[in-house]
Amino acid sequence: MEDQLQNLITQIKQYQNPSPARQKAINRLLILIQQLPGLYSSSHQDYLEAFNRTLEWVCKNIQNFESRPPSWERSFVVWINGYLKWRIQDLYTPDNRYESLDKPISDEGEKLTTLGEILPANSLSLLEQKIAELQKAKRQRKGEYVRQYIEKDPEEKLSSSHPKKHPECNCQVLAIQLNFTEPPKKISDICKEINISNQTVYSHWKRRCIPLLREIANQFGEEL
Repeated sequence: MEDQLQNLITQIKQYQNPSPARQKAINRLLILIQQLPGLYSSSHQDYLEAFNRTLEWVCKNIQNFESRPPSWERSFVVWINGYLKWRIQDLYTPDNRYESLDKPISDEGEKLTTLGEILPANSLSLLEQKIAELQKAKRQRKGEYVRQYIEKDPEEKLSSSHPKKHPECNCQVLAIQLNFTEPPKKISDICKEINISNQTVYSHWKRRCIPLLREIANQFGEEL
């Protein structure tokens, strides 16, 4: 691994940025990094976020790396850990935010390069799979927060918005029955239950309820 690491880093520094040859070498380096012993780890559930941000940093700053005795491998691990340590500490701060694989890591000329683009295209690495799982879990958590907010409706924005003379057909009830019941109900079914015209409910849902739900979703960083 020592010789392979030295050759890859030397090649990357020699290649023009951006270039296909340099990206290919970076691809191989990112895979090799995952095999390095001695990298800091953490039991924190969002550790892979910190590791992902560290890989982005490595790609942006690899030109600044300088090997020191006793070995390239040891020097590289120490260099990476110097950044990774702070990113792990960030996980324990309330303002920590995740940075996506889609975030540009280089801007040369008119071409933007992201970490996702320089990772191997033919197959997902273990890291990519874990990051994808992490992102999915976060989306699910955000979705659950939105659901809880709708069900509690603390500001009563949803429950107070309803067609005239039909408070039982308010936006909170519609949102829950159309999205959170198993199986979800159809508007036509709801209309039959409360004896109200489909047109009235459809119009209210589109003009009043959907904008309110979008506003709530935006509070939690979700799109609707």
